[in-house]
Amino acid sequence: MRINKSHLFRKSVIFFILLPVSVAVVIAIIFLTPQEFHYIQKFANNGKFITSWGSKGDSDDKLLHPHGIVVDSSGNVYVSDDEKNSIIKFTNDGKFITKWGTGGTGNGQFNQPEDIGIDHSGNIFVVDEKNHNIQKFTNDGKFIAVLAPKGTADGQVRVPWGVAIDSSGNIFVTEIKNDRIQKFNSDGNFSSKWGNNGTGAGQFRHLHGIAVDSNDNVYAVDQDNFKIEKLTNDGKSITKWGSYGCGDGQFREHHGIALDSQDNIYVVDTQNERIQKFSNDGKFIKSWGSEGTGRGQFWLPHDIFIDSSDIVYVVDSGKVHHKKPAC
Repeated sequence: MRINKSHLFRKSVIFFILLPVSVAVVIAIIFLTPQEFHYIQKFANNGKFITSWGSKGDSDDKLLHPHGIVVDSSGNVYVSDDEKNSIIKFTNDGKFITKWGTGGTGNGQFNQPEDIGIDHSGNIFVVDEKNHNIQKFTNDGKFIAVLAPKGTADGQVRVPWGVAIDSSGNIFVTEIKNDRIQKFNSDGNFSSKWGNNGTGAGQFRHLHGIAVDSNDNVYAVDQDNFKIEKLTNDGKSITKWGSYGCGDGQFREHHGIALDSQDNIYVVDTQNERIQKFSNDGKFIKSWGSEGTGRGQFWLPHDIFIDSSDIVYVVDSGKVHHKKPAC
């Protein structure tokens, strides 16, 4: 889908008042800033752009602030929108199918849904950051259960962000405030936990995305330590990599993470406006993307998912605020 860039910019006006002696002179400077745009981009796993879809709006088929993404075995795409407080389901080429969720605190309601997970039966798991819970749904949006309620005890969550499911159906959840990963069995019962605040192996500061490889190893995005950490399925640290910056293997506010069929790792490097690709032991392979509104460019991307054909889906939030200076 061709992106019409003329719709992605708006005029901004800044007024400066100069006061030489007794005369006030008002100067207006008009410049262009990118408008908020909201779409899903698809790539080959070498970074080659395939297509994109999505536009801003309040109707069911539009997006306001897309955040998380998963794709089911039939190719249907599920996107969380944390301003609409909804999950929106599309076909593989972006045609609207259905949506569910409204703002609120009840079952099937959300207050800033973030990451999404999907199990081998096609059930959808939604991380609700500000309601502090994980909700489970059928793939057409019927509520099943609350997996983890608000709290700091085992089996409870406080500002959760990421979710991933392994080959046995175990569910892994990252928590920003508790600086830990919790593991639940396929029935949703608490199994174990690991992590605490710190900078060492197995310690975290501001956890975000999480993913699982074909051997059920776990990869966690540790945002404020500027690293990716690889752990065993029961939480033992294997290796970690990353540092702050704009170079290869460095991060600035990274969010989402996903793996392809060869267990290569893809990380959404949000403030650097790119996707970075690594081997599963952390060796940098390549990156793609830059700041902008064209094909293959990003404006604060958030999440990523890779389907069974190794097609890469990236959620571009399109927000113009909270931008850090360019490197």
